[in-house]
Amino acid sequence: MHPLPLSVFCVTRHLAASRTHTQLLSSLLYHNSPTSTPSYSTSNRSYEAEILLSPTMRLTIPHTSSHIGNLGVMHETKVVGLDAGEHTTSDGETVGVPHSALAEIHRQMVIIVPCKDEPPETIEGVLCGIPAACLILLVSNSDRDGGCDGFQAEVDMLDRFCRYSHRRAMAVHQKDLAASAAIRNAGMPELIGNDGTVRNGKGEGMILGLAVVAALLPEMRYVGFVDADCKIPGSPHEYCRAYAAGFASSPHSDDDHIMVRLRWAAKPKVRNGRVDFTVTEGRSSRVVNAWMNRVLGLLWERTETNGLPTTIDCERIISTANAGEHALTMSLALKMRMAGGYAIEPFHFVDLVERQLRSPSLTPSTSVSSNQSVLTESSINTLDMTPIRILQIRTINPHMHTETDDDHIHNMWKAGLGTMYHHLLPLCAVDDHLSESVSDLRREMLDFVKEQDRLVEGRKPQVLGASAAQPIQGPFSHEIVPRPRVYPPLETLDLAMLQQVLNRSGWCESLRRIGEGWRHVSKP
Repeated sequence: MHPLPLSVFCVTRHLAASRTHTQLLSSLLYHNSPTSTPSYSTSNRSYEAEILLSPTMRLTIPHTSSHIGNLGVMHETKVVGLDAGEHTTSDGETVGVPHSALAEIHRQMVIIVPCKDEPPETIEGVLCGIPAACLILLVSNSDRDGGCDGFQAEVDMLDRFCRYSHRRAMAVHQKDLAASAAIRNAGMPELIGNDGTVRNGKGEGMILGLAVVAALLPEMRYVGFVDADCKIPGSPHEYCRAYAAGFASSPHSDDDHIMVRLRWAAKPKVRNGRVDFTVTEGRSSRVVNAWMNRVLGLLWERTETNGLPTTIDCERIISTANAGEHALTMSLALKMRMAGGYAIEPFHFVDLVERQLRSPSLTPSTSVSSNQSVLTESSINTLDMTPIRILQIRTINPHMHTETDDDHIHNMWKAGLGTMYHHLLPLCAVDDHLSESVSDLRREMLDFVKEQDRLVEGRKPQVLGASAAQPIQGPFSHEIVPRPRVYPPLETLDLAMLQQVLNRSGWCESLRRIGEGWRHVSKP
């Protein structure tokens, strides 16, 4: 990628066809020749970089990327203007993404909002920030017992929101027996617990949401996630625009596999009666990012700036290992394995890197034998030769939510470390060139977790009869570094069967389609 000449961005008053703005912007950001000027034909006319005259969102251009096989991780870029007016020219450092390109992608995007017992008014604030063109899917695991049906309160709120905003939305509960049975019969019994419903866990709820989108909304090309506890409605609005800007600034084809991950500008804390906006990294993210960079620092094959080899501090490449706010193309979402609970976000990196390390396309010094794999041969091959790009974007808005206790944060980062400890590090140890470094790093990670466990236990009040902190729930939760529960790719599901059950009137009690204009969808 080369710096962009100003001449390649010219604003016209012509309206291009559906996908033209996105294609043009993609070509401009990732063109191979600094002198090339792409031209596209639209409605029998040819325009040089035609972009609709409309407000733009401005981001810095990601010049530097690190690579393992076909996986490219773009180093952090940032939003520098939520509305940059009509100025779409670029100086090679920033680029304006026109509103038309954002809206085009939003029309093909579902935003999944996982929630569990957040106040309905807080969730409503999040929904208010989601752009109108996006379809909303609320995936709830809120309490329905004890005389207070939290899910019904959420559905009532969602119905009112859609009525006032003239929008459509969907909702489903994680403990819906019929939906859970449908997923089991469609080919993913691993997701179902002993009670016959989808297992508890944030990751499990997100997988349920993805399954619903894949079965009932097959025409949608993108899916994004926004946490339900954000107390600043403007933040989710920026998140969704940043998702679209990330997709718009990547090469587009039906087979592209792209993920956009966000880093918050700040995570404000109340200290001494004042709100401190200088905290730029959450307590869990600080730990998981640091260890992810140390592990992947052993594996990067090359790092490039503007297409040329470069050296850079490997400790700062990954800034979104724990990103709850992320979006990806559905083509990629269907092919990835997903982890349960709080391990789901860091496991995205782990799964994609692991596939590259097991790929026969890598050189012998960096690939490992397939007999060490927990992946099936077919699931490796689906992403073997496909370019995959991860974009990391830093927002302007902060993310403010209710402060969580130390035990919760402790369990979150332990889940993230478990993805590396039990998956990537053992895999890397197979390579003779890395075995000693990996062994040392794995031992250091274990010692770190033991020491942090000891400090947490030491801070707890020793009160007779006090209940112990809830441990991480999982198949190997007794392990010091918890092993994540990993689920197969959604492409293994029989989506036609799942669609048939979910569409059966009254069968799935919690599945709600709210708003006007719903119709039966075509087969996935």
